[in-house]
Amino acid sequence: MTPKGYTAVHPVQLRRADDIAGLIKARREALGLSQQELAARLTVSRKWVNEIEQGNSSAKLGLVMRALNELGIDLYGQAASATETGVKSSPADDIDIDAIADMSLPTERGRR
Repeated sequence: MTPKGYTAVHPVQLRRADDIAGLIKARREALGLSQQELAARLTVSRKWVNEIEQGNSSAKLGLVMRALNELGIDLYGQAASATETGVKSSPADDIDIDAIADMSLPTERGRR
């Protein structure tokens, strides 16, 4: 259940509850913590740790974030591109606001 390609320093794509569950379990084991030890650190039951490691998607997000923090797992987000999601881009997506702003700036010769 560990996300494919996961290592302590290699980021992985998290798409499902099972991916986060595998990441939590792998990191807990890599740190040499038992489920009971992690539960004590989080002030939750060992049963909760077991359930989250099994991919229980009804776990409260706040507790999951606490678990990730306790295990030293940084979570980053990145929006997928329109081509990756199959969503058509709108004409507004193609606007380069920096280029528009640069058009109204004076050139080097025009500056004082």
